[in-house]
Amino acid sequence: MPGANAALGMPGANAALDAEIAEVETGDAWAAPSARVTGRPPMLDTKTQATLMPELDRPLTEDVKSSFTLPASWYTDPAIFEREKEAIFYRTWQYVAHKGFFNEPGDYVTVQICDQNVFVMMGGDGELRAFYNVCQHRAHELLSGPMGNVRSVIVCPYHAWTFEREGALRGARFSKERPDFNKADFSLKQVRLEMFCDCVFVNLDNGAESMADTVGEVEADVRARLPFFSDLKPLGIRTDMLGDTVQKAGWKVVVDNYVECYHCHHAHPDFSSLICMDKYQVDCGPYWSRQLGGEIRHENTAYQVDPEHGFQSSAFWYIWPNTSINIMPGSNEVAIFAIRPVDAVTSSFEGHLLSATGEEHEERNVYTANILAPEDIALCESVQRGLMSKGYTQGPIIAGDAASGQGEHGIHHFHRLVHQAMTGAD
Repeated sequence: MPGANAALGMPGANAALDAEIAEVETGDAWAAPSARVTGRPPMLDTKTQATLMPELDRPLTEDVKSSFTLPASWYTDPAIFEREKEAIFYRTWQYVAHKGFFNEPGDYVTVQICDQNVFVMMGGDGELRAFYNVCQHRAHELLSGPMGNVRSVIVCPYHAWTFEREGALRGARFSKERPDFNKADFSLKQVRLEMFCDCVFVNLDNGAESMADTVGEVEADVRARLPFFSDLKPLGIRTDMLGDTVQKAGWKVVVDNYVECYHCHHAHPDFSSLICMDKYQVDCGPYWSRQLGGEIRHENTAYQVDPEHGFQSSAFWYIWPNTSINIMPGSNEVAIFAIRPVDAVTSSFEGHLLSATGEEHEERNVYTANILAPEDIALCESVQRGLMSKGYTQGPIIAGDAASGQGEHGIHHFHRLVHQAMTGAD
């Protein structure tokens, strides 16, 4: 389910996005992903393709009502995960942090993208730049911890090479003794950076399309539904707002759970007492999906909502491949999270809580951390164990009543994006 701190969204609030949805709708009012996935990797040769990713026993069709899920092996095979690193995570936009974490020159945030560690730092000129977090001498990591500040220069902990905060090599001891040593040849390797929804995103693929071109309508929708969005500031520096968020479940299992609420009525009774599920809405675009809970119950078993204070609905945006923007009824707080793969069967759910007023809705956050998140983690870990069973290969995607928004259209949309990225198939 869409479970981390989240809320707001009234269907029909953004005419531009509604028009966008109308353009991409197909068949049963659900949009299939476009035929080209941003940053598609080189095609595998036929033999490798057949060995690593054979034809699906049951089809992942364009029609959600006849489609099946991805096979279990795609969730458990380490070779599949290795392919995902190159085909998906090293070619897509990855969330780093809200702009509010960068206030002074030298402020930095690090992010782990599978095997690649990257940091974003504000230079002395006030510009944000992203670099691979590795010294150009002997590959020692330069910066540790999730965030911090470098007052003057970046100093490698190994041999004390120093780099400017803008990435240029400043000094390397005894390098003058090496003929033709040119400091300009050993600047830090820069990573592409963009601002989106007032947040820093990075992409290891310099040729990837911009976020404005691929998911620009999401930012327009977020800002239209959350008029306070530009006022958001971080509530602390923690990335584990839900507690210990390392899960014994692969990243696709966690995304599967996030993009559908077919399970909510049964598996999240308190959430379903807060959000009127019969009014739930799901929409899919080329590289995003969105869930809206437009009506709520102020008296419920999750937490109490003041009808005169804060927002009176919920919204959950998913951005391909692993970013979520969430808001639930209550004070003006937004959670932005990334579902980070650790290995084929392990992931983490980390991000930041932002507030427009500086206040924290404590009762809501206690419910999210102590009830909603543990419910989702237990579901995901059980599914990951079940995917190892010899008694399961693929399951049918349940469309349900499209008007209710409680079917698995979000999973169908996500699985087709994964399949396209991994195989190059339309």
